[in-house]
Amino acid sequence: MQILWILSMKKLERNYLFGITASVVVTFLFPPSVSYSQPQLDVQSRVKKISKEISEIRGINFKQLVKVKSQSFNDFGKYLDEAIEKQMPENRLKYYGKIVKKLGLYRGDEIKDYTSMTKAIMQSQVAAYYDPESEAFYVVTQDLSEQMLGGLYAHELYHGLQDQHYNLDEYILSQAGGELNDDELLARQAVVEGEATYIMTLWSMQQMLGMIPDREILKMSVYLQAEMNTEMMLEILKSGAVSEFQQTEMTNVVKTIEEIPAFIIETLMGAYQKGMRFVFDIQNYGWEKVSQLYADAPVSTEQILYPEKWLNGEKPFKYEWPSFNNEAVFRDWEVIDVNTIGEIQWRVIFSEYEMGYVAKEASAGWDGDVYAILKKKNSDDLLLLLYTSWDTNEDANEFAVNYENLLKIKYINDNIEVKVKVVDNDVLIIEGGAENLTSDVLGFVSRIRKIK
Repeated sequence: MQILWILSMKKLERNYLFGITASVVVTFLFPPSVSYSQPQLDVQSRVKKISKEISEIRGINFKQLVKVKSQSFNDFGKYLDEAIEKQMPENRLKYYGKIVKKLGLYRGDEIKDYTSMTKAIMQSQVAAYYDPESEAFYVVTQDLSEQMLGGLYAHELYHGLQDQHYNLDEYILSQAGGELNDDELLARQAVVEGEATYIMTLWSMQQMLGMIPDREILKMSVYLQAEMNTEMMLEILKSGAVSEFQQTEMTNVVKTIEEIPAFIIETLMGAYQKGMRFVFDIQNYGWEKVSQLYADAPVSTEQILYPEKWLNGEKPFKYEWPSFNNEAVFRDWEVIDVNTIGEIQWRVIFSEYEMGYVAKEASAGWDGDVYAILKKKNSDDLLLLLYTSWDTNEDANEFAVNYENLLKIKYINDNIEVKVKVVDNDVLIIEGGAENLTSDVLGFVSRIRKIK
């Protein structure tokens, strides 16, 4: 599942955290004898200068300068309220904490108030965001060094350039008319954020070194960032591998990372860092191939992780559930969420249960999935139905074995009925419900319609 955080806040740019991280990695790999400094510029001069520089890097021109506006934290809070109300489906907002726990994305205490959590994190972290609806870039945090402001402007202004050429509202904000599942949406966000992060990285290197290194040297930086997880990020941020004037920013970022649930950070890294590696690999075929990503969008995070699958047009299964309303076994249940998890999120789930050492291997060979979460009426009992498909029977069995081990941790203190069944290249999973009805539920799941 694409994290509900991203789904509801997809209009917002949380570049502060990942902009700083990218800057740290670049500095760590290419430490200049003296940290580069940008001249003190007024807003309009900075916009013109950096717009010209990133336009030259990318090879496409701005149709007009992006509007840059200041926004108070109070007004930003109001913007968050409106965004959450507009973008978060009612059931997801109501049952957010239960959904992420049932899926296995989060093991902590149930998140009771999604809106408050979201606003607290966003307001503590946001530096700026680009809004396609108003075609403007809003600066919320003003007290940043010139170096940080430069990277921030490069990233956000590039979103403006993307919007002018590829229509971000149509590409990602409207979810292609509401037809995208969460994994498809996360894949598109990986394109948008990955390319903006890549351009910001190229721009930062150019400022530091006076040139953009060749691709083999760039690969070191890009691939290192793509392999980062939360623990590795914290190690770098705490290592002191930053210039003295960045120490305050680093301290604030470390504090925030330690407070944000890991599944949110890991998913954002999937969009920003793994997205950057994807764009870097596609750019090997030329910038025109990168532009094609907006006309022929990736359809899964599997394609983000393995660019050759996008290049070869390899797509996962999609699914249609049988009607829940016609099944006597679900008479006392209501469906509260239906969606797709996807390969990046499967890695997150395994890592959440301290199985990061098998997360990549257990999730490899993914060929599609769909889940449904049902809530028992007048009860807090939840039922999770999962249908997953894999490239080979070997992949299916490897996933099933590892997931059964995960379930032993997930329900160690709960007497929950679980069932994991391998059928050829598919794995069917049931978590919850009455033991005497498991076979009926399994029969229902097996009647799902697969579409390639």
